[in-house]
Amino acid sequence: RVTTETYYKTASDFDGAIFAAYSSIQDFWGTSTETIGELGEFWKISLVVTDDVYGDPLRAWDGVTLDMDKLIIRSSDKPFAALYTQVYEGTLRANLVIENADKENDLTAEEKTKFIAEAKFLRAFFHFLAMQVWGTPPLALEVKKDLNNLALPNASKDELFAAILKDFQDAYAGLPAKWDDANLGRATKWAAKAFEGKVNVWKEDWAAAITAFEAVRSANVYSLTADYLDAFDFQKENNTESIFEIQFGGPFSDDNLWV
Repeated sequence: RVTTETYYKTASDFDGAIFAAYSSIQDFWGTSTETIGELGEFWKISLVVTDDVYGDPLRAWDGVTLDMDKLIIRSSDKPFAALYTQVYEGTLRANLVIENADKENDLTAEEKTKFIAEAKFLRAFFHFLAMQVWGTPPLALEVKKDLNNLALPNASKDELFAAILKDFQDAYAGLPAKWDDANLGRATKWAAKAFEGKVNVWKEDWAAAITAFEAVRSANVYSLTADYLDAFDFQKENNTESIFEIQFGGPFSDDNLWV
């Protein structure tokens, strides 16, 4: 039986471990493996509460969707429980990669740097999303091993901003500028720099945000599509406007019930 003590050895092992962290993002729109009976709940939090989506009483099968469309939001609503478990599942998986990459294994120095950077990007991505939704959620920067000491307190905004920005900056330093076609969708250094800018917008540190965004623009990696609608066309995914795009489809995709 494979355990965490015997698994994290080869580059292939770490590939599988980092893909597991990415798959937690897929679960936002899927059914995942939680026991709360969620069905792609994230769209209710991210879209139904906006003016972009209308909750049609004739088509929406649950009261939560209709309530969120009216901005009636309860902390006990299933979408929040689903997102919370998926965010911290992904954070745990990223932390496992970070901690095990620093232990004895078969990774080269270059591979170790890349995997840790990729895991830090994902850890920052999850924490940033949690901060956007909950304001001051827990900050999980290590794998808790003591069953009697698993609970984490809420972090302060300053603690969250500091940790998230450091992770994105570390990711920028260690990630490649681009991946080959077989690894399309994996985080790049310019995705990390773009997210650094976005976090600074939330922090209202406008100078730092401008510096990060100007660095991304100057890299000439991204550009506007010829047609504005191309950015939303499912047949033109991963186009020149795509900075970080969640990958679905193919033989190894998660169980996304909307696609």
